[in-house]
Amino acid sequence: MSQVIERFEEDIEQILIQHDDPHAIADLISHYHAYEVAKVLLQLNDDLKNKLYTSMPISRLTEVFEALSPEDAFDLFEGMSVPIIIDIFDHFETDDLVEIIANIDDQEKQLMYMSLIPLQKRKIIKSFLHFDDEMVGSIMNNNFVQIEENLTVKKAIRHLVEVAPNVEYINNIYVVNNRQQLVGTLTLKELMSQGHHKSTLIKDIMVENLVYLFPTTDIEDAIETMKNYDFQLLPVINSDHQMIGIISFDDTLDALNEESSADYASLAGLTDVEIKDDESVWSSLKKRLPWLFILLFVNLITSSIISSYEKELQTLTTLAIFMPLILNMAGNSSTQGLGVIIRLFATNQLKAKKMVIKHLLKEILIGFINGFVIAIGLFLLVLIFNVIRNVPLNEGLNFALVIGLSIQLALIVATLAGSLVPLFMHFIKIDPATASGPFITTINDILSLLIYFGLATTFIVTLT
Repeated sequence: MSQVIERFEEDIEQILIQHDDPHAIADLISHYHAYEVAKVLLQLNDDLKNKLYTSMPISRLTEVFEALSPEDAFDLFEGMSVPIIIDIFDHFETDDLVEIIANIDDQEKQLMYMSLIPLQKRKIIKSFLHFDDEMVGSIMNNNFVQIEENLTVKKAIRHLVEVAPNVEYINNIYVVNNRQQLVGTLTLKELMSQGHHKSTLIKDIMVENLVYLFPTTDIEDAIETMKNYDFQLLPVINSDHQMIGIISFDDTLDALNEESSADYASLAGLTDVEIKDDESVWSSLKKRLPWLFILLFVNLITSSIISSYEKELQTLTTLAIFMPLILNMAGNSSTQGLGVIIRLFATNQLKAKKMVIKHLLKEILIGFINGFVIAIGLFLLVLIFNVIRNVPLNEGLNFALVIGLSIQLALIVATLAGSLVPLFMHFIKIDPATASGPFITTINDILSLLIYFGLATTFIVTLT
């Protein structure tokens, strides 16, 4: 696969180097997918970039820019002439423009680029920018096919022919009444199938059982709805039931990928998982250092627990040998539980109280079974370890029992903690993904040490 990519990169670059006629360049590059051209565009020098901009038809150049990430597109706009930017903005879909404008951090630059957008489109984009990134309104597209319910099939087909060149998604047709309220929908196939019945009214063939969203609907809820109904598009309506936009599967998929990246960053103890080629050391430090400071103070509790059992460790130094094993196993178990519950939150499977209780009971059972199996194996290994070291049988049995019980209880507690902490954060309206892996692991270190030293004090040290 990489060889194929390298080949088209070299081919496109050679076309730009070897040809000067804009028509010849446009014709040769037309054979390549917009994604391929976009990938090459990021690697070209300024002269070749400008040659590409001036050679390609604006509609084709827009497709190339739509294949770029908002960040990459903005970086290229920074070195591009204003007339070409205006032409591209004029051809851009509104949802793509919203993404680019929303990703410009500099307020002055954001206003400058907004001024290059046609007035009508600019008003729409301003309204979209009011919605939070987690809302459907931030990713919806106002370019869709809408027809009135009292149109005949003949007039509807004629209208479709007129608007088709300017619409991104034509397969779904939305039907409105005279107050522009959404009342029905039909597919292009359903409309064309009625071509022999030209006088039939649209309201007589449309589907009235509608599934729709509001601009304030959470994107994760929208994704779940699209998955449940197997829809590629969903209409977005306002409080008056009027159509204001649509969201597509590809837009929700991009949003889901961004959410997954954010969740991964939180799980890893970072504020942002995205890494840029030119990212400075200071930028990386700002992402990581806050979490490390928080964990530093939490880990002081772990250290204080160990220091409080200093006498016990001096009495039986073997306790220290198995301490990392107990802590690491508990950390692994809690991270597994955390990963599962974050996924359940992402797919909206924990909305009902009954489902939450069922999940917690399941996690307790998993923790118990995992702990029991590992405890038995570890009990036997510790016995063998003590026999090799010529430890008296009674003392060896007590020690093996402590290790076995400790790992059993630690895995139950750790597995449960991996679910309870995200649930608590969700309850207090904080993103559950912020219950990062390092944070959960530190909590489990504290609980596991208390279990381990508590059992050791009771069964070993007091008997020696």
